[in-house]
This record gives sequence, C-alpha cells and structure tokens, in this order.
Amino acid sequence: MQKDKKAPENELKAKRKNNFDILKCMCAFLIVCIHAPFPGIFGEYFTALTRIAVPIFFMITGFFYKNTVKRSREVFQIKKIAFLFVTSNVLYFLLMLNDGMESISSIFTVKSILSFLFLNASPFSDHLWYLGAILYTLIIVYILNKAGKIKILYILTPLLLLGDLILGKYSLLLFGNEFPYVFVRNFLFVGIPYFCIGMLIFQYRDIIKRKLSKTKLIICTFTFSVTTILERFILESNNLNAARDHYISTTFLAVCLFILFMISFQGDIKFINKLAAKIGREYSTGIYILHPLIIRIFNKLINIIGFETAYAFVQPIIVFIFTTVAVAVICFIIKKLNIKKWVRFL
Repeated sequence: MQKDKKAPENELKAKRKNNFDILKCMCAFLIVCIHAPFPGIFGEYFTALTRIAVPIFFMITGFFYKNTVKRSREVFQIKKIAFLFVTSNVLYFLLMLNDGMESISSIFTVKSILSFLFLNASPFSDHLWYLGAILYTLIIVYILNKAGKIKILYILTPLLLLGDLILGKYSLLLFGNEFPYVFVRNFLFVGIPYFCIGMLIFQYRDIIKRKLSKTKLIICTFTFSVTTILERFILESNNLNAARDHYISTTFLAVCLFILFMISFQGDIKFINKLAAKIGREYSTGIYILHPLIIRIFNKLINIIGFETAYAFVQPIIVFIFTTVAVAVICFIIKKLNIKKWVRFL
C-alpha cells in the first residue's frame, strides 16, 4: 500500500515537470520569433506577445530554486551558468573575427566594458545579456538566502518592475526621451524581479491551485494578450512606443501563462508533447545561445539563392527547427565523446 500511495505523487511530479519543459520549448520558439520575426503588421504585434519568454525563463529558475537549495546545488548551478556565460561569449567573439579587427576594436571601449560588467550587455551578441543576468541573479539570491535576507528582494520586486516600465517602454510618455536598453535589460530590472515571482509562486502554489481554475487562467491569458496588443497599438499610434521589451501587460501575461502550465495536468501526454518536453528540457538553453548564429547562416544562404519573400513567412519556424537539430547533434556528440567527464556541469 505504501508504494501505491507514492506512485501517484511521483507520477504527478513527472507530469508537472513535463508541463514546465513544454513551456520552456514554447518560450524558446518565442525567443527565436523575437530575433527572426514574422513579416508585416502581424509580426510586429506578435513580437509584442513574445516578450513574455525571457521573464518566464527567469520564473522557472526561481520556481525550482527551493529544490536547488534542498539538494545543495546552488554553487553547482552558478558554476554551470558561468561556464555557459564564458563559452557563449567566447564563441560569438570568435565569430566577430570574420567582421574584421576594426569592428572588434570598436567594442573594446570603456563604455562597453562597463556595460558588460555591470549591466550584462555582451559586446559580442546582444542576446547573451540573459546569461549574464541569470548568473548575477543566482549569485545575489545565493548570498542573500545564506544571510537570511531574501525577503529584501521580495520587497524590491514591484519597485524593480515599475522601474523597468518607467525607464523602458513608457520612458517616451513620461520623459519624452528613450534610455539605452542596457539600463533596464539586465539582472536588476528583469532577472531579480521575475526570479522572485517564480519563488513566490512556488511558495504559495497550493493556495494558487485552490483559488485559480484552468478556465479562469485561460480567460486571463487571453485578456492580457489582448491588452498587450492594445498597449502597443495605443503607444504606436501616439509615437510613444519606446524600443523596449516589456509592456504593463507583459508581467501579467507571463504570470498567468506560467501558472496555467503549473496547474495543467494531463493523462498520458501525446507524442508531440513528449517531443516538446524533450526539447524544452534538453535543448532550450542551447537554442537560446545558438539561434542568432543559425539566423545569420540562413540569411547568407537566402541572399545567395533568393526566395527572400517566401522565406520571411517561415523564417522563425525554419530557424527554430534547424537550431534544435543543431543543438541535438551537439548534445549527441558531447554524450558520445564523454565530454561530461571533463566538464562536470554540462
């Protein structure tokens, strides 16, 4: 009888993990859509919705952080992200060598170095800011958690989210001026608040499950998708749409979708869900790191062979598929070569 009681609990945990892995796969695709968007007005408004992807990645890491602490894996996690942070920046630095030394020398300025060190702005590829931000966030959370001061971050979370909006998307409305991306796209205004939201959702998950049904969350997800589109339309119509990632509705949409996946349990998941879960679990980080390189390769190929118009309509899908395949091949090679024995945290 003891085994029978534990089996459903273990099965439930497995399904929950699959749900979050499917969410990670979806977010990986949305990030590809940011850098390889669909064309036209549809692409512009769809990109506004895709901005939930990076916040959700932070929230997932925060959600499982208590489990990381229980297993005493905090330092291991920091080392793993640090390894990815260094190797990814080295990779894109090497790719910049193709652009000539003039291009490389222009990025090694005092301003770019300070932005890199303090604001997570990689001089080699813009998208690598995320790895720096999650690394800094994990270090800060680790230090404060050890000191028993983690509640400080919970108090700061709404202020940091508000700061993101004031200095970011709504800066033109409030100040008549846009601030550089790096001021708000970093560990402070994105990493810490969304990581903390993930931790808080984990802490109050039982209450959330009792209070919120799947139907309510679907309605809320749809509602905040509409309000995100409306925000963009209103700001764009008044020439106030600052070039920044997050709208007011972005946070609410990300939280609703996250909780929807958290409480959504199914019976036997279908093949497509199993595939998405595998991609999210094993390849989503690699997809994030490598997709700009795949975009660059395909752009060169399309320029040579033509079909630019047709390719534009399928670009995000093609890039996502080929990046996933590339990451899967790399993971297969790593496994066959037993590289994990050399680099323990891969």
